[in-house]
Amino acid sequence: MKEVLISEYSNTKKLAIPYKEPQNTISYYFVDGATCEVSGDISKKYEVKFFNSSNGELVHQSTISNNMWTRTSAKYFIPWRIEVYDDETKELIEIHNYNAKGKRVYIHLDSSALGDTLGWFPYIEEFRKKHECKMVTSTFHNNWFEGTYPEIEFSEPGKPVENIYAMYGLGWFYNDKELDMSHHPKEVKTMPMQQTATSILGLEYKEVKPILDFTPKSPSIQGDYVCIAPHASAHAKYWNNPKGWQTIIDYLNSKGYKVVMITQEPLGDEWHDSKLYGTLTGVIDKTGDYTLEDRYNDLLHAKAFIGMGSGLSWLAWASKTPVILISGFSKPYTEFQDCIRIFDYTPNLCTGCFNKHWLDPGDWEWCPEHKNTPRQFECTKNIEPEQVIFALNKTLNIY
Repeated sequence: MKEVLISEYSNTKKLAIPYKEPQNTISYYFVDGATCEVSGDISKKYEVKFFNSSNGELVHQSTISNNMWTRTSAKYFIPWRIEVYDDETKELIEIHNYNAKGKRVYIHLDSSALGDTLGWFPYIEEFRKKHECKMVTSTFHNNWFEGTYPEIEFSEPGKPVENIYAMYGLGWFYNDKELDMSHHPKEVKTMPMQQTATSILGLEYKEVKPILDFTPKSPSIQGDYVCIAPHASAHAKYWNNPKGWQTIIDYLNSKGYKVVMITQEPLGDEWHDSKLYGTLTGVIDKTGDYTLEDRYNDLLHAKAFIGMGSGLSWLAWASKTPVILISGFSKPYTEFQDCIRIFDYTPNLCTGCFNKHWLDPGDWEWCPEHKNTPRQFECTKNIEPEQVIFALNKTLNIY
């Protein structure tokens, strides 16, 4: 047996395979910034450079050793090119270009607000299609979308998502009252609300409506009707003309249209009614706690919707119901553009405080430039009912 083994060994063909030195492993991922990580037992230093491949800008560079990592501060999408050099010889070792194709990407919505969710969600699907990635998302309202976006994997907020190549958060991120620019490439208040999502995700901005997972039902109200939502989350958002809403309701009734009030804020409540200068009459009361699907169905069958910069206006927009948007608190570019916007363009009138100041959510009477003066809420006080009636006539073909 010994002789056989010796013979076999002696006659074994020797392959000329060069000896490979052990190497460290270099990894790349894009979670809370672009990251380059070196792991391994070989003591070595590396110079890492992060470039924006769209314009060649060197955004970040750092020197690290094995079992260390370096990361950019920018957490929004950038088409990264990462170059890794041997720090001693300056030899280029590796180049990694961002490529999410076929990889898991996680995008989460930081806001639970109705308008934010409806406005930002469509761009998660746009990102998936552009990069051909395996999309994972979490929202505070997954059930609104799960049946209509089958290519997206839904996760609950706060639940760990494993094995991801990249992650992005959609929201307005602040440090105290200052916008955290590590999450945003531009100031969010200078652009349309939906562009928040496209700027974070590196997409071309165009207005896209979400497809909601709601099954249309028969109308709950017979005849032609218009929905109104006169309440909002801040007094500055209201239409603050004392005769405004009741004049509109009376006009629609005179033209044979029912008027349906669909706010959660109840009709007949003294405090809420006082913000409308009295209890509105001539309306069908559907205020209070209805499901969003019920609200959507009422809007789906409505001939028009009248509201302010609130979540119900975004829901009407998503339902493709004609929207008349009364605004002054925000600049005309802020909300969606598929609407008839009622805005007072009078020179020297104070408008657009939302786009210039930090909104204090704890101050109901927030009016940063004219609070407790005769000019408080002048942005909408001067909007006359006739302006809204003109828009209604155009929308409903009333002549």
